[in-house]
Parts: sequence; structure tokens; C-alpha cells
Amino acid sequence: MASLFLFVSFFALLFLGAPIALCLGASSVMYIYLFMPRLSPLIVAQQMLAGVDKFTLMAVPFFVMAGVLMEFGGISKRIIAFAKSLVGHFTGGLALAVIVASVFFAAMTGSGVAATAAVGGIMIPSMVKSGYDEDFSCALQATAGIFGPLIPPSIAMVLYAIAANQSVGDMLLAGVGPGLLQATLVALLAIWVCRKKGFRGEGHFSFKNVLVNFKESFWALMSPVIILGGIYSGVFTPTEAAAVSCFYSLLVGLFIYKELTFKSMFSVLARAMVSSAGIMFIVAASGAFAWVLTRERIALKATQFFLSLSGGNPYVFLFVAVIILLIAGCFIDSVPIVTIFTPIFAPVAVKFGISLVHFGAIMISSTCVGLITPPVGLNLFMSASIGNRPVHAVIKEIKAFIVVTIIGLLMVTYIPGIATFFVGK
Repeated sequence: MASLFLFVSFFALLFLGAPIALCLGASSVMYIYLFMPRLSPLIVAQQMLAGVDKFTLMAVPFFVMAGVLMEFGGISKRIIAFAKSLVGHFTGGLALAVIVASVFFAAMTGSGVAATAAVGGIMIPSMVKSGYDEDFSCALQATAGIFGPLIPPSIAMVLYAIAANQSVGDMLLAGVGPGLLQATLVALLAIWVCRKKGFRGEGHFSFKNVLVNFKESFWALMSPVIILGGIYSGVFTPTEAAAVSCFYSLLVGLFIYKELTFKSMFSVLARAMVSSAGIMFIVAASGAFAWVLTRERIALKATQFFLSLSGGNPYVFLFVAVIILLIAGCFIDSVPIVTIFTPIFAPVAVKFGISLVHFGAIMISSTCVGLITPPVGLNLFMSASIGNRPVHAVIKEIKAFIVVTIIGLLMVTYIPGIATFFVGK
């Protein structure tokens, strides 16, 4: 009963419209006050500080800052131009360009919403101008944005690695396979829809045009090469890689593309600080929430429950876990989902002999689908806002994409090699 109160109070506050961090912190304080009277509620503040007092977490604000610098520094439009030169001539060429550009941008920012905003701001108006259906354009862009939390560098993967005590480098690599799989499935569906609706390509393929756009976007494309190459060659740690990414994006925006100015840096810093503070506040509050879960042995109780529910079958457990994560993703963003559910599900996965690297890929893939599912899909609302379309109209077009991404999620769930191939374990 006491354990149930913790979750009921959390969701009650959530549906009342309270911020996620407040829901986590307040439910923890109420639980301690009612069921752990010998302890002072001040323990929540102590656990919040402990939750963010980790060197690896420094990667999060640096990656957020790098993403904002790329958006303001002219990197996104050069990536989009390069993507158009590669695939724009195919049937549904602009739709494919959205997907290719989103994959490139995901490899630089690690955020689904950031990829949706940066690419969608240019591509949605361009698609509509070329005769594409407005709602389809918004739905496609929202779906293409889900590659952000999967393809490294991924903020969600960093947070999972910390929560599950896994290698950050391994977790970043674990997102490559699922990210490319989802991109392929979305591209196939987009091509089919474009053929059906008669959305043709633009112009003809020109190798010269590809080279010109590659030259223009070269410094932008070097960002993931430097980040991932530095990590896996051992030159620097993932946390140091985040700082290098931030510094590199600053140099490119200021001195190479020259679209960043020292005057605009105040706006860039303000936006990055707000985004970083929001994420870190959630991480801090989830530290207190996780402490209560551990103290009250809720993770152990969850393990026993899932063992009895699944009859010792790991496939049944994975299916139940995916369903829970998908439902949670309809209401909560990926960051709180990872920080709330990892302490609950990770011990169960270990009991079933499931690799935590594989399970991490499953968790992040599930939260990515949540970015496009109503009622609170962040990518869905972002793309509808960019296209100036009512959300309910975009939902009609996004249903097929939700089905396809769920198919991809099930493939990641039951074919471990998709996630572990690049990791090697």
C-alpha cells in the first residue's frame, strides 16, 4: 500500500499539471513524511544533490549547449542542403531528405526535440511549398526527430548508463543499430506514401552538386566524427567529448560559417542554460525518488512481481516492460522515464540474464516512440507548431509512422544483435 502511494501521488501531481521534477520531489517528500516519520524530509534535498554530483553528468549540459550552437551557427541548413543533394531526386525526395538530415543532426545533438525544431523549421515549409501534404510533412518530421535520442551522442543514453552503472561508450554505441533500423523503416514507409500520393523528387542527381554541398557542410559533418572517433580511440572520455563538441561547434559557428556572433551568444547561452537546468533538475529529483525506491525495496518487489507474472520467461518480461514504457511515453518525456524506471527494471533484467546494454537500447527505443504518441508527444507538438497545423490533424497522418516505429521497437527487443552488434557484447 505504501509503495502504491508513491506512484499514485506522482501521477496525481503529473495530471494536475505540475512539472515533472516537482512531481518526483514532492511525492518523495510526502512518502517520507507519511511512511518514514523517523527521517527528516531534508533527506530529499541531500539525495537530490547526490543525484547530480557525478562527473559523467557534466556531459549533459555540454551536449545541450553544442546542439544549440549548431542550430544557431548555420550548421542545420548546410546539413539539409547536403541531404537534398544526395536523395532529393528520388520519389519523395524531400521526405527522404528530412530523414537523412535528421540522422545527421541526431549524430550531433542527441536530442529528438532539437532535431525536430532545427530540421523541421526549414524542411516543413519547403515540403509544403513543393506540394507535399501539410499534415504528412509535420508527421514525417516529428517521426524523423526520434532518431535524436538513439544515434550517438545521446543524452538519454548517458543518463541510462549512469543509472544502470554501464559504460557510457557502450551505451552510445548500442543506439546506432536501433537508430539506423528506425530510420530505414521510416524511409520505406515514407517512400510508399509518397508513391501513393504522387510526391515526386526534385531535379536530377548531380555528383558535382553533391561535392559542392559536401564541401559546404564538411565542418558540420566532422562533428560526430571528432566526438565518436575521440571516444572510441581513447583520446578523451565521453564527458570530455561533450566539452570538445561544444567548443568545436562554437569555433565553426563563429569563425568558419560566421553565422554566430558574440552578440547572439547571450541568446544561445540563455536557451542552453534553460534546457540544461530543466534536465538536471529532473535528474536531481529522480535521485531522491530512486533513493525512496531503493530504501523501501520497491525494485526487489518489482523483480518478484515480474518473475511471478512472466513465469520465469524473459520474453514475457520484455513485452510487459515495453508496454509499460510505451504507456509512460504517452505522458512523460524520455529523461524522467529513464531516471524513474531504470532502478526498477534493471535489477529484473539482470535476474532474467538480459544484457543491460541491450535493455538500455530497448528502454530508449521505447521512449523515442513516446515522442510521437499523443497526448503529450513532444515531437508531435513541435512539428505541428512549426507547420501551424492542429495536432489532431497531424495525428491522423502519424498513425502509420507509430505502427512502423513500434515494429522497429519489437525487433530491437527480440533481436539483441541489433543493439549489441556495434558494442561487441
